[in-house]
Amino acid sequence: MKKTKILLALVIPALLISCSKDPELPYDLDGTLHTFAVSVTKSTKYDLLLDAGSTGGDYYVKLEVPQNMGDYSSYFKEAQLLCVYTPDSGAIKSAIAVEGITTLPAEVKIDMPALCNKLGITAPEIGDKMQFTVNIIHKDGTLVPGWTPTMGFNYRGPSFFKMADGSKFNYSATFSAAAPINEAHFAGGNTIKCTESVGAGPYEASYGADITRMASSEIPAEIYGTDFTANDIIGLIISFDWYGWGYQEKMKMYINKKDYSVIIPDQVVGQTDENFYYYSIYPYIGDFYFSNANAELNTQTSIVSVTMNAAWRIAIGSLSFGSDNYEFDFGTVL
Repeated sequence: MKKTKILLALVIPALLISCSKDPELPYDLDGTLHTFAVSVTKSTKYDLLLDAGSTGGDYYVKLEVPQNMGDYSSYFKEAQLLCVYTPDSGAIKSAIAVEGITTLPAEVKIDMPALCNKLGITAPEIGDKMQFTVNIIHKDGTLVPGWTPTMGFNYRGPSFFKMADGSKFNYSATFSAAAPINEAHFAGGNTIKCTESVGAGPYEASYGADITRMASSEIPAEIYGTDFTANDIIGLIISFDWYGWGYQEKMKMYINKKDYSVIIPDQVVGQTDENFYYYSIYPYIGDFYFSNANAELNTQTSIVSVTMNAAWRIAIGSLSFGSDNYEFDFGTVL
C-alpha cells in the first residue's frame, strides 16, 4: 500500500548513524536557544469537562518540568498558561489564561469567565475544546511559545521527556464541552473504519479494523490510577493490517468515560518473521512498536484522532517509521 514511503523511513536511520561519527555540526551549537519543556495535565480533583453554555465550574491544571531538563533556573523568568480554543465551527483562537507563573511545579486555576471574555465568546458550546499549554519567557525577554497558528503545538514529537513519577509527558491538557459518549459504538465485535496518514495526500489509506472490548478486570491499574476505577475505562483491542504488510497488529486503546481522554500506551503491537517484506535486507526477527501517542475523542462523531510514532525493532536496533496521523471511526461500521 505505501511501501515506497516506508522504505525511505527505514533507510534514513542508517544514514543518521553514519553521519553521527563526524564531530563537526553544520550549525553553531553555541548559538542555539537553550530552553525547557513543561508538562500540562488536568487536576482530577476538579471539573474535567467544560460546562456547555456556562462559564461556571472549577478548572485547574498542573504544570511540571520533566526530570531530564537540567538546571533551567539561570535563564527562566516566568511561564504563561496559553489557551488554544477550537470551536465546533469557526476559527481557532488563543489567549493567555494565566501569566506570571514564576515557580514550577505549580497547580494553576483557570478563571473561565475572564478567559471567555478574552476569547470573545459568551461560554463554551457543545463540540468546543480548550487546550492549555505553556509559553516560556526567559530572563532576556525571549519567549518560547507553546503554540502558534503556523507551528501548532510545541514539544509534540519528542518521546524522551521523562517525568519523575514515570508518567507520560503532556504538551497540553484538553477540556472539552463534549456531547455524552455513545458507548454502544465501543461495545466491541464490530469492524470499523481506520484511516492512516490522514491528510498526507496519496499516502492516505483507509481499511477495516476489528474491535474487541476488554473486561474491566483486564484494565491495568496504571491506566486508571488512584483517581478513577476500572469501570470508568473503556478498554479496546484494535486489530488492523498496518501499512498493508499482511500482519494483523493489535493495539490497545483506553477511553476514560469521566473526561473522555484517550490513552494509548507505548506497546508492542505485532511480531515479524522471515516472511516480512524487508527480511531479505534486514534478516532479523523483530516486532512493531508504537510509542509517544497523543489521541483525542470527538464524542459527536465517535472518531478517535491519533498521532504516534512507530518503529520496527530488530537485533541491530530500532528502525523508525517516524510519526503518522490516524483516525479510528468507531461510528462507521464496515
